[in-house]
Amino acid sequence: MSRPDIAVVGSGPAGCVIAWHLATAGADVVLVDDGRRPWAPVGQQLSSVALRVLRTMGVAGRLAAITAPVAEARSVWADTTLAHRPALFNPYGPPLAVSRSTFDAVLQDAARDAGARMLQAHIKAVPGPGGWRLAVRAPQPRTAHRPAPPPASSLPVAGGPIPVLIDATGAARAISRGRLRWVCADRLRCSAWRLPPRHPEPFCWTLVEADAPGWWYSAPEPGARKLTVIHARKHPTRTVGSGRPKPPPHTAARLGTRRLPRPGTERVADIGSADPPWADKLLAVGDAAMAPDPLSASGLRHALELAGPAATAAIALLDDDTRPAAAYAELVRTAYTRHLGKRQLLHAAASLAETKPSGGP
Repeated sequence: MSRPDIAVVGSGPAGCVIAWHLATAGADVVLVDDGRRPWAPVGQQLSSVALRVLRTMGVAGRLAAITAPVAEARSVWADTTLAHRPALFNPYGPPLAVSRSTFDAVLQDAARDAGARMLQAHIKAVPGPGGWRLAVRAPQPRTAHRPAPPPASSLPVAGGPIPVLIDATGAARAISRGRLRWVCADRLRCSAWRLPPRHPEPFCWTLVEADAPGWWYSAPEPGARKLTVIHARKHPTRTVGSGRPKPPPHTAARLGTRRLPRPGTERVADIGSADPPWADKLLAVGDAAMAPDPLSASGLRHALELAGPAATAAIALLDDDTRPAAAYAELVRTAYTRHLGKRQLLHAAASLAETKPSGGP
């Protein structure tokens, strides 16, 4: 493989879209997919405002088969009153419930079609003179007839250093962790289930229900008769098992049960931002640049909308021009500040729910 101008590590939405922008602009870009999915994103929504990015990429027409319009958002906050917010009143149209595995595959195809090269491998990035050296090791099983692969440092990805590296590894921040200053606003422990609803639902609707010491989110999965259920709560400094939390009344009514199995997946989510999201020859995008509260459903929108300015910044860094990177940092900072303001209002409402008795649906 010849040396690319820019390497994008992480093939989720942020990585794929910025790779598409870079390849479309004429940059030689390699998109690295390490194949590891420690936390499969579930219950995600694609904002209707962000669809313009997908139209520009020419993939909007492929969304019908992998998404479902969210007709209504329901919520329960400081009391047991169920609030309804129909998508009919959204001037941009309804948001879309999206299956991330198929959505990511569509975006990877778009990046590849634009000219980005794909590399499936585990990598290690080492800064040095002239840029970054990537050492790769393709995942392969270890057997009696196949010894362990050689150390990553012995398998260079290219003949020389790569001028600019982009961290699109999501909340893991596999490249930028320790290299970019991270400001953490909060930490949540999230548990997720995939469960059937009590009754078949005529249309797709989401439910957010506050319940001490956190909140619950549920939404149908596109093309599946399953509900994604997420329970998020404050992350304690000391955890003694995850237990089996009981869902609050409206969520329990939707599931038809007050008992849940042990969660299929768990993670700790840092709500924070890289400030600034770039350094010399290094740029962070997506959740590696700004990780919003999962309650906000804004992660995909930010990943798509900020990929264009990030690509402009990355290309400028090839010529040591840092002005677009500074402009990109300001966009990230503005979006994060706006997010924190909205988050404060939502969590203030949720905190009131902790002080009031629960009622039935």
